[in-house]
Amino acid sequence: MSADYDGAVSKSSRNSAIRSGASADPDAAGEGPDALERALAELWESVAAGDVLTAEMRTAAFTALPHLTNSSPEDVEKLAAALVNAGSEHHSGEESAAFFRLLISLGSRPIKREASRALAELTEDGVYPPSWVTGIGKAVPGQAWRLHDVFGDRESIVISFSYGETEHALLVAVDLVETPTAGMIGVTEDAEGILTTLRDNAQPFERLDPITLAEARRRLEVPLARAGENPDLPLDRSSVLFLPLVRSRFRRLPAGDPGQVTVYTAADRAAAVEEFLRSPDGASAGDPDSARFWATVLTGYSSRATDEPPAQVGPNKLAAMLLVHVPSTFTLTAAQRDGVRPAVTAWTRWATGRQGLDEAATDFLMMRLPEILDEFPAAYDDPSSVLLRGYLGDLATADADLGWLADQRARREFAMPLPANLDADLAAIDVTAPGQRTARAVSEFAECGAEGEARDQLLTAVTRLVEEAWTNDPPATWEKARRMLTEGHSRHDVIHRLAR
Repeated sequence: MSADYDGAVSKSSRNSAIRSGASADPDAAGEGPDALERALAELWESVAAGDVLTAEMRTAAFTALPHLTNSSPEDVEKLAAALVNAGSEHHSGEESAAFFRLLISLGSRPIKREASRALAELTEDGVYPPSWVTGIGKAVPGQAWRLHDVFGDRESIVISFSYGETEHALLVAVDLVETPTAGMIGVTEDAEGILTTLRDNAQPFERLDPITLAEARRRLEVPLARAGENPDLPLDRSSVLFLPLVRSRFRRLPAGDPGQVTVYTAADRAAAVEEFLRSPDGASAGDPDSARFWATVLTGYSSRATDEPPAQVGPNKLAAMLLVHVPSTFTLTAAQRDGVRPAVTAWTRWATGRQGLDEAATDFLMMRLPEILDEFPAAYDDPSSVLLRGYLGDLATADADLGWLADQRARREFAMPLPANLDADLAAIDVTAPGQRTARAVSEFAECGAEGEARDQLLTAVTRLVEEAWTNDPPATWEKARRMLTEGHSRHDVIHRLAR
């Protein structure tokens, strides 16, 4: 939802870098029965040849399929069984054993479990995988680089790995505007080519620097863990199919010294606000109360990520703060709305100096800011923003921790999901009204098969659970629900399970 700009880490640069060296086409795993047969045939070719990297990439494409389809835990179990059956039916027991070793290395827990069982059965029958499988997942990390914009909005991490003399590289493009999230993932056999392409296509505000492997691990830990979770940053199919392999490579990276990581606190953010208010820029920020509110909100949006200091500012981050975060979180007073332009302009000018941006980057940002401010009133008054503010209206304060607010929004959206169509008539929806939440729950579960007294008991339990989740009273309701959601169960299924 954040605005793009010329200085962003270029998507076309990343894609051309991957195309310059990609050696396997994982997309075939999602194209229907014929394509699946071709993908399996190609997999067996790489297994027969003992080509570890290609075999890993092609296996990863299969193990990643649940991510493409938002599969339920039951569907993942079925996929695990289907993959093991495909391996068991292969004409070569030795190659089947190699495939099971690949599944154990790259698969989810259900896939690992089924593959381990199948491999044990082969071993009992005296069938063993070829010797090359001992190298699966043991690629040696080489070097790492970071392509980043000077604003701190985006970065791409490139890491080389090798199997003996054969080198390959992974690339993860990370969006830093909100919680650091992987936006694109790729693997290429041309490690040098990807660096050349990124260097040649770097934009005016981008820098390509070498980093340590430990720093690469630190920068990728959160983005890879959250990959595909943000609906505003969906992974394309190719990225999803590479994800299991890249996560496997991530585990090969050395951990750094925890003492090298800086974690900024609420006290650090509060100190930055006071620093701004005492500055010459703060003196030009308009009404003092309004200036304090805006400085607190904008500073609070930064330093959510490890090593990100308060008052980190960039064009995409400003757009996200003013066109998404504020409109969907805070109910503003008339004074706060009137004071947005002088306060935000002064804070942004101050933040560029605190961040150490050069004159060209500062000018670029200050030229972009008026356009964002012009869009702010419409974004704030948009019916979808009004609806979203209802989820946090009684919780959102200027200095509220954003991680905590995100958890509260997730809890309340579990209780009262957003309408599937945000272009619908949203003015009639009041998520804060218990009656509307009850009516929504009854409508959703009324046709779930129960009749008579059983139906009444189900609806009574459902409406109770919805209110418990909304109010977080008792907290155990949301804790249980969140645990089941993490396991892959749908919201509807979770409520059914809790209502038993």
